[in-house]
Amino acid sequence: MLTSLITFFITGLLFAGLSIPLIRKKVKINNWYGIRLPQTMKSETVWYEVNAIMGKYLFVFGIIIAGLSAYFYFNPLEDQFYMVYLLLAVLVIGSFLFFSLSLKFSRKFGEE
Repeated sequence: MLTSLITFFITGLLFAGLSIPLIRKKVKINNWYGIRLPQTMKSETVWYEVNAIMGKYLFVFGIIIAGLSAYFYFNPLEDQFYMVYLLLAVLVIGSFLFFSLSLKFSRKFGEE
């Protein structure tokens, strides 16, 4: 279980770290990194705005994942599989919400 907690912790830190250039609008339009949807790829303004907003969500999401992992490391539950399933559920639900919000914001800024 320790390996799983460390993996989730590193994943959370990775999300938070990767979000910082997006928040600071330092990532130019590319095919590898950032919110790459038709609306964001057409306009630099939409690209920077959507990626800055979603970068903030990604940062919070990463801190939540890392924080829960650290909490469970120091305060383990009796059922250790429950901890992993809970972290996995947070990761999956958070990813779905992140994807939904990125679609929403790209449509919003793409229409302006």
